[in-house]
Amino acid sequence: MLDMLHDKPDDDADAQSERETVRAVRRMGLTLLLTTSMLLVLNSGHLVTWVNGFEVGPVQDRIVGVSASWNAWMEEAGLTQPTEAARENVNNARQVNWDEVRRWIEQEQARSREGARALRGMVGEG
Repeated sequence: MLDMLHDKPDDDADAQSERETVRAVRRMGLTLLLTTSMLLVLNSGHLVTWVNGFEVGPVQDRIVGVSASWNAWMEEAGLTQPTEAARENVNNARQVNWDEVRRWIEQEQARSREGARALRGMVGEG
C-alpha cells in the first residue's frame, strides 16, 4: 500500500528521454561538423594564423605547411573572398565616426519622407 504513495519512474519515459538526448547530441555534432567544414573553406586565412601560434616541432611544422597549402587552394578557388569582403566592411564600419552616422541617418530619414510624399501624391491623383 505504501508503494502507491511513491512515484515509480516510468521506464518508457526514461527510454524516450534517452532517445531524445541521443538525437540532440547527434544534431549538435552534425552542426559542429558542418560549421567547422565551412570555416575551413571560407576562413582558411585565419586557420593559417591560428596554427602559426603552435609550438615548434615536426608535427606542428607539418600542420602549418598543410594549412598554408589549404589556404592557397581556397584563394585560387576564390572561396576566401566572402570572408575578406566581410572583414573589409567591418573595418570600414569601425572607422566611421558618429557625425557621419548622424548625417547618414538624417539622409535616410529625408529619403523616406520624400518617398512617403511621392506615395501620397500617387494615391491622391488616382
